[in-house]
Amino acid sequence: MSFFSPIFFLFFIGIIPIIIMYLLKKQHTDIVISSNYLWEKALKDIEANRPWQKLRKNLLLILQLLIFSLIVLSLAKPYIFSSAASSGNIIIVLDTSMSMQGKSKDSTRFDTAKKEAEKIIDNLRPDTSLSIITMDTSPNIILNNTKNKELAKKQLASIKPTNSKDNIQETLSLLNAMTKDIDNYSILFYTDKWVDTDIDRLLLSYIEGEEKNVAIDNISHSLDSKGITVLTTVTNYSDEDAAFDLSLYVDDSLYDVKEISLSPEESLSVYWSEIDPNSRILKAEADIDDSLEADNTRYHIVNTNSVKKTLLVTKGNVFLEKAVSLNSNIELYKTNEITENISGYELYIFDGSVPDKLPTDGNIIMIAPEDSELFKDISIDSGELKALNDELFRFVGLDFTISKSKYIESASWLEPVLLINDDPVIAKGQKDNQKYILVGFDLHDTDFPLQIDFPIFVQNMLQYSLNMSTQEKTSILSGESLNLDVLPNSKEISIIKPNGHREKLGPPFPLGPFADTEEIGVYTIEQKLDKATVNSYFVSNADTLNESKYEPVSTELQKQIIERQNQVKGEKNIGSILLFIAILILAVEWVVYNRGN
Repeated sequence: MSFFSPIFFLFFIGIIPIIIMYLLKKQHTDIVISSNYLWEKALKDIEANRPWQKLRKNLLLILQLLIFSLIVLSLAKPYIFSSAASSGNIIIVLDTSMSMQGKSKDSTRFDTAKKEAEKIIDNLRPDTSLSIITMDTSPNIILNNTKNKELAKKQLASIKPTNSKDNIQETLSLLNAMTKDIDNYSILFYTDKWVDTDIDRLLLSYIEGEEKNVAIDNISHSLDSKGITVLTTVTNYSDEDAAFDLSLYVDDSLYDVKEISLSPEESLSVYWSEIDPNSRILKAEADIDDSLEADNTRYHIVNTNSVKKTLLVTKGNVFLEKAVSLNSNIELYKTNEITENISGYELYIFDGSVPDKLPTDGNIIMIAPEDSELFKDISIDSGELKALNDELFRFVGLDFTISKSKYIESASWLEPVLLINDDPVIAKGQKDNQKYILVGFDLHDTDFPLQIDFPIFVQNMLQYSLNMSTQEKTSILSGESLNLDVLPNSKEISIIKPNGHREKLGPPFPLGPFADTEEIGVYTIEQKLDKATVNSYFVSNADTLNESKYEPVSTELQKQIIERQNQVKGEKNIGSILLFIAILILAVEWVVYNRGN
C-alpha cells in the first residue's frame, strides 16, 4: 500500500493530546459520606485519576485512537495496486459508434463503459494527467492533459453515443502520435470490438452485450409502367431465429406490412410493387425488440429527374447541338444571336460569344468566347494534353488534337481540368452560387467532335452543370459529409434535420460540405428564391454492415485481454473505505460510552 498525500501523517501528532487527557487527574471536590461502604469505590476513583500513572486497559481510549488513526489515513489517500492504471498520463478512449447503443444487461454497452471510466477517474492520483478521446467515424480529443478530475467527470457525462461507424485504425494512429514521446502512460480503451494493436500499455476494456439483432441493410427502387417497385433487404445478425413485422411507409403513410421470419445469419430481399411514381420518401421499419434499435429503420429518396431548360447560343455547331440533345432530361432552346438580360433557364451554353452582362439565374458553359475577362488574350497552337483527375473527363480519352486555344485566367474559385503545356485550357468552378465550365478552344479548331468520346464529354458537362435544382446525392451513411447542390438563383439555404431543427447554411456562397449528419432520418434542403421556395431531400442511414453485427470475442482473445490487463498495473484509492470504517467504530464507541454510564 502507498499514499497519495503522505503529508497528512503529521496529523498523527493529535494522538498525543488524546493520551494526555487519559493521563491527567480529573478535578474533584471533597464530599461527606454516611458509610464506609463507598470508601472502596472512592479509593478506586482516586487511583484512576492520579496523574501520569501507567495507562490501564481502556476500551474507549483504544476506540478513540483507532478512529483518529483511520481519519488521518483517509486524509493521506492510501491506494493499493489494481488492474487499472491511475497514475502518470492516462488516456481514456470511449467508443461512441452505433453498436455501443446495444443492450448490455439492464443498460447499454455505452452506459456501462461510461460508468467504468468514471470509476477510473475517481481513483486517479492528484498528479495524474488525463485525456479523453471519443471514437466514431474519426477520433475526437474531448479533453487533453488535465489534472482536474471534476472537469473530466463533467466532460465524460456530456458524451453521448452516435449513429456512426467506428474508425479503430485512425484512432490507433492518433494514440501512437500522442504517446510517441511519453514514457509513463496507460491507455484505457472501452469498446465492444476487438482491438488488434502493438501499443504496449493499451488496456482493452471489452464491453459485453446481447447478440440478438435484426437490421434493414438497404432500400432501392425501380420505375416501370406500373409504378415504383421497392426492394428492401433485411438481415438477422444473431445466432437465433427472428420473426417480426416489416412495414413500408410512403410519404409518411403506411403502405403495407409483411410478416418476416429469418434464420440465424440469414438475409432476405422483400419486394413492394405498384407504388405511386410521384412518391418522394420511403421508409422501411422492422417491428422487433432486439439489442439495437437504431438499425431497425431505413430511409430512401425517390429522386426523379425533372426536365431542365437549357439555352444554347451558337452561330452553328451541329456536333454540340446533337450531343446536348441526346439527354432526355434537357429541354433545349437554341439561338444564334446574343440577347441582353436573358433569363429563365437553368443552363446557358455560350459557344463563341457571351453577352456583356452574364445571366445570374442559371449555370454557365463558355466555349472559346471572343471577348471575356476569364480568358487570356494569348493563344497557343499546339502542345501536350494532360487531363487532371476530374469528373468532366470520366470515360473520356485524349485521342484528339487541338490546333488553337486560349489559356484560362487563374482564379481562386476555378480549378483546372485540361492542360496544354501545364496551362489550363478547360476549367470549372463555382462563383457565388453559379457553376461555370470554361473551354478555351473552339470545337471547330479540333477533331474532338469526331471522336466517339465527345458525346460523353458533353454529357459529363451537363451532369456537372444541371444537378443543382435537386440534390444529386440523396443517401449517405450516418456521420458522412456531402456537398449540397445549390440553385444558382438561391438567396438563402437552410437544412431542416430529422428532429425538426432548422439551421441556416447560406449565404455566404459557395457552401462547404455539410457534415452534421449523425442523426438518422430525412434531411430537408430548403432554398429560398426570389418568388418561391424549393425543397429537396437526402437521407442519413445506419452503417449496418459495420455496426449491426455483435461478435463476442473468443476464449483465446479473452485470454489476451486478461494478459494485457495484468501488464498495466495501477492503483485504487481506499481512503473512502477507511473513512467508512471510522464512522462505524465511532458508532461502537458511542454505544460503549452509554453503557458505561
